[in-house]
Amino acid sequence: MRCVVDFNELSVERGTYVLILKVSAPVSVKVASLGWVTLSEGYYAYVGSAKVGVKTRVGRHLRLVRLKTGKLRWHLDYILVNNSVEPYSIIYVNESFIEHEVAQALLECRDTEVAARGFGSSDCNCVSHFFKLKTNQDPSLLVASLIRRMGYTPCVLRLNSM
Repeated sequence: MRCVVDFNELSVERGTYVLILKVSAPVSVKVASLGWVTLSEGYYAYVGSAKVGVKTRVGRHLRLVRLKTGKLRWHLDYILVNNSVEPYSIIYVNESFIEHEVAQALLECRDTEVAARGFGSSDCNCVSHFFKLKTNQDPSLLVASLIRRMGYTPCVLRLNSM
């Protein structure tokens, strides 16, 4: 699999992605039926699947971040429109739908904690698909390493220059 370094070259293939977000100031947001979600400063990982294509799904997320407005459909959307939230990177695996396995690996990792129970997982049995990353290293490396240990080849696309 070829990994890309530019969003415009991102594959239209389907698969699993992890969107790494940087929260620069404390955030408290009412997230649909979940109620209030409070985030402290730091890095967060949201695990999702892109059945219509990684570029299409992640592109929607990035438009919400850039415009800070739009239709709020998924739990993540309520977080993305906050001014203190910016994208940091995308880790993706083409043609593999492993979002539940990745969420479980993040749940079991000592360098993560659940950011909000039920977040992004209202249609499955996962505890959450949204995690606070408690690491001093590059948060993308932590997530990519977990995916690699699962036997998959993750690609990392840095967004912090957007």
